[in-house]
Amino acid sequence: MNAPTKTPEAVSWHLQGNWAPVLDEIEAGPLRVRGEIPRDLEGAYVRAGMNPRSGHSDHWFAGTGMLHSVRLEGGQASYRNRFVRTPYFEADMNLMSGLFDPAASPANTNIVRHAGRWLALEEGHLPWAVNADLDTLGAHDFGGKLTGAMTAHPRVCPVTGELLFFGYQLARAPYLTYYRADPDGVLVEAQPIDIPNPVMMHDWNITRNHVVFMDLPVVFDLKAAMRGEPPLAFRREAGARLGVMKRDGADGQVRWFEIDPCYVFHPVNAYEDGDTIVLHVCRQQHAMAGGFEEIYGGDATAGRLWRWTIDLARGTVTEEQLDEAAADFPRVNDTLVGLPARWGYLASLNSRAPTLTLGQYLYKYDLGTGARTTRDFGPDSRLGEPIFLPRAGAAEEDDGWILALRHDEAKDESALVILNAQDFDGEPAAEIAMPRRIPYGAHGNWMPS
Repeated sequence: MNAPTKTPEAVSWHLQGNWAPVLDEIEAGPLRVRGEIPRDLEGAYVRAGMNPRSGHSDHWFAGTGMLHSVRLEGGQASYRNRFVRTPYFEADMNLMSGLFDPAASPANTNIVRHAGRWLALEEGHLPWAVNADLDTLGAHDFGGKLTGAMTAHPRVCPVTGELLFFGYQLARAPYLTYYRADPDGVLVEAQPIDIPNPVMMHDWNITRNHVVFMDLPVVFDLKAAMRGEPPLAFRREAGARLGVMKRDGADGQVRWFEIDPCYVFHPVNAYEDGDTIVLHVCRQQHAMAGGFEEIYGGDATAGRLWRWTIDLARGTVTEEQLDEAAADFPRVNDTLVGLPARWGYLASLNSRAPTLTLGQYLYKYDLGTGARTTRDFGPDSRLGEPIFLPRAGAAEEDDGWILALRHDEAKDESALVILNAQDFDGEPAAEIAMPRRIPYGAHGNWMPS
């Protein structure tokens, strides 16, 4: 059922232990549940991950995409997993193989739903559409209007229903393009943005009226890539900037604000407060300072909660660290994306490990004060991205549920944990045993019925 076992010396970290791929597609249910699944949860938790079909990939980013779905219905749960059948499914490909083919995506990083479409995403190529059964439908180019890459981190505006996203281009200018799709999924804006370097811009920020780009110094070097050397590396001398642009009608005009060089894979949320824009981010001292293989690993590459406040009137940015705990994969209540949100939910990282290592804790942060509530799942547990789902009829921001995948390293077993967000450090409402281990992966979302 699982990938063939190899000695640790024979394979990279992203192919060992619970990073190793699973090679079959199964369906199972009803699943064993400890506790009780909340009756107001009707839908599917779907998560993407890197899962090379051959059992090998030259880099974590390059593994074939696999989707794992846990469907909750009538208090019961079932499981299904499927490969996304892109060119990476047909044959082993490295990251350079598909550099100039917009459709050659591993589709392995995230999955979102907008305008009735489920889109499996990876940041260097077109999205790939799948259906609710996780069957692959094909590359999606918004009726021919999208000709380049789409970020793995688009945002659905909870006020307008628009899908806001960007794409970065490493091989030629323009290196950045901003896109806006209306609530029906029609692409209505495509705006090139002039930036000086081809940077890896993994994620970004939206507010009610603005978008904020993060031009941070993980820079692509095509000549190095063609020589077989690491294509991406941290270049402190390139500097770091935040770019503020109106969401529509800006004609590509961006105001840039210098910050201390750093890297951010994932922001928590952003919002407007008068003449300021407040961002909460998981800030790292650097990423890939030792080359492309050093995505995470060690204290300097572990994210920590910071607040950046952009003063639009004064033209300044205030940078403030809120907590020392190493954490990333943040989420807020999706109904408050781009709006003031008090609570943020993060997964802990082991900042002493030499490679990306998830931790045994989930964190709930008061984003105003930086106060942290910790849920400890024990030393053998590794927790993934915590997703917040509001309870039906919720009157308070944190009245709802936290869903997160937990893997028991000692037993090599996976489970979906459901926490009461208002009793965050209490016992889970339910823990759903998975019929197989689910490899550590990237991001997911809740698809309500």
